[in-house]
Amino acid sequence: MTALWAVDAGGTTTSAILPTPDPGAITTHGPINPASTGGDTADHNLRALLHDIAQALDGRPGTGWLATATVDLTTPGTEPDRLRELARHAGLHGSLILSNDALPWLLAPPLHGRGVALVCGTGSGFIAAGDHPRLARVGGCEYLGSDEGSAFDLGMAGLRAAVRAEDGRGPATTIGARLTARHGRPPAELARSLAAAAFPKTAVAALAPAVCDAWLDGDEPATALVTAALDELILGVRAAHDRAELTGPWSAAAGGGVLRGCPEMLTELDRRLRNELGAAHVAPITEPAATVHAALRHTLKDGRLHPPGGPAGTAAWLIDLDPPPPRPRRPAPPTRRPRIGDPPITIGLCLAAWGGSDLTTALQHATETGADTLDLPTDATTGLLDLNRWSHDDTYRAELRTALTGVDVGCVSNSRDTQLLLGPHGPHTDPVLHGTEHAKHDHALRHARDTIRLAADLGAPHARLMLGVPDLTRWLSWWHSPVTWDDNITTWCERAHPILTLAAEHGVTLLIEPHPKQVAYDRASTRRLLDAAARTEPRATVRICLDPANLAATGHDPVDAVRGWGTDLAAAHAKDLQRWTTTQAPHGAGWSRYGPGPPIRFRALGAGELPWPAIISALLDEDFHGTLYVEHEDALLPREQSVHVSTRLLRDLLPQHAPQGRTW
Repeated sequence: MTALWAVDAGGTTTSAILPTPDPGAITTHGPINPASTGGDTADHNLRALLHDIAQALDGRPGTGWLATATVDLTTPGTEPDRLRELARHAGLHGSLILSNDALPWLLAPPLHGRGVALVCGTGSGFIAAGDHPRLARVGGCEYLGSDEGSAFDLGMAGLRAAVRAEDGRGPATTIGARLTARHGRPPAELARSLAAAAFPKTAVAALAPAVCDAWLDGDEPATALVTAALDELILGVRAAHDRAELTGPWSAAAGGGVLRGCPEMLTELDRRLRNELGAAHVAPITEPAATVHAALRHTLKDGRLHPPGGPAGTAAWLIDLDPPPPRPRRPAPPTRRPRIGDPPITIGLCLAAWGGSDLTTALQHATETGADTLDLPTDATTGLLDLNRWSHDDTYRAELRTALTGVDVGCVSNSRDTQLLLGPHGPHTDPVLHGTEHAKHDHALRHARDTIRLAADLGAPHARLMLGVPDLTRWLSWWHSPVTWDDNITTWCERAHPILTLAAEHGVTLLIEPHPKQVAYDRASTRRLLDAAARTEPRATVRICLDPANLAATGHDPVDAVRGWGTDLAAAHAKDLQRWTTTQAPHGAGWSRYGPGPPIRFRALGAGELPWPAIISALLDEDFHGTLYVEHEDALLPREQSVHVSTRLLRDLLPQHAPQGRTW
């Protein structure tokens, strides 16, 4: 389950629902609107809020909605850049919807996108939508251009009324005494001090309760001010209603600090909206953050975020909090090998062979093998790099780039963490992460997304991810049951959709590896998965990294396995295989089972039974132009020796330059 958070950023107070075990808990924070408090203070408050959200997520990616008056309905201005920068420093991952503060009130129940939303807080504003895709805005231009009827408007009018009464230019009012009691200084002195403030909006708005209290006690000047404020609110709703061309029954949502602080004013507004404008229902917004949270839940379908469309299409923006670093990517490798003067097939090395050591040691050994390119694993279990730290630590990111200077990284991969996306989620995967199914899913999704981002950062064309399989029992046919392996493929596409989208956005090709523990485990399932992925996200490029030994372990012909893929085959793994053929238990190290068949163990090339000369010949016949990555899984040979043996054999089998053919 996606962790959700929501923020309503008012002019004076910011309220939030954090992704904590208590889903209804609302926290309050300082204002994040620069117009209310200044840029430095607003950034400080926003940074603290994002830090609290990141702490609640505890490294998991989350999905949020930030509703703030700092953005207009047609452009977010510089807010996305501001949010990304502060979120990165706070360690916050995931995505969020950014919108004007009134939009969630319009989209959440009970309006569901049709009616008028009225904000009467520190400032005021109105938005409305009817039966056609157009959003109408009235007001919302900050206190120099609008905010009529707001706390700022009432506060400034009340302060002026008190000053006028004090110096004899206006009727007597109790507002002045109330201001003095609340703020410790007479109205004239209070007015002069507020005028000298750099950002007086919030402080002036704080004077509004004195006006409302005087109104409730029957003070005539205060009554006139509150009536004028209500007139402005009714006028704003009428204008928004007409601009949205609302017809037939309609409803309004009304909220903000003024109406929450003075329920009697909300009651009078409700009465006038019904009597004067014909509103069928006026929904009070008593907890703005809860309404934003409800709007966010409304946009989630099948576990995926669908930003508001239709009338809200220009008023909400989906922001990825983890964009790729602005580094150039090298061109993708050609999809077809030239016929004449063609360079040999590339020999690569999977650095997972040096899991448990450090990246420097692994790179030193890779240099000694003379491999042309590398597969860099991001699995937390290998310890070669810290993907969580990379995602938010600029210094570490720079250090990793420096360490890989001059190294050709052809693929960035993850086989352990990402396996938890589809599972299994029981004790099988507890050694990777002990937790609930939701925790494991979120862990896998975060590592998959960051693996793709790392590939983009390093200019690697490929990211190889093993995403697991929901139900291995679907290998078998069950009597009169409609359940088939295609159900696994459907689930793979649903869960992998955000990964495919991210890979497409970053120009990274996603590699899938047919394996008994994956949805793609043979030729037929792999072909169906490739087709389904193309339908799920047409912009993404999904290709194959084939391991003949994995397919041979389940009874498939390793030579035939590499044939017929065309340009869908981007890479292959190179290791050998031994199969135990007797009924007795196997002797020695490294034996395992890939299903109900006989035990198997992997070896260095030439130490097993696979016909690698024939496999290489088939790849050449198929016009394969990709990388053969040497994998070390040999339990009988030291990894240095195993890798050197396999690399040397590949060099002996692969053409070092274009062959001359028969010369006699």
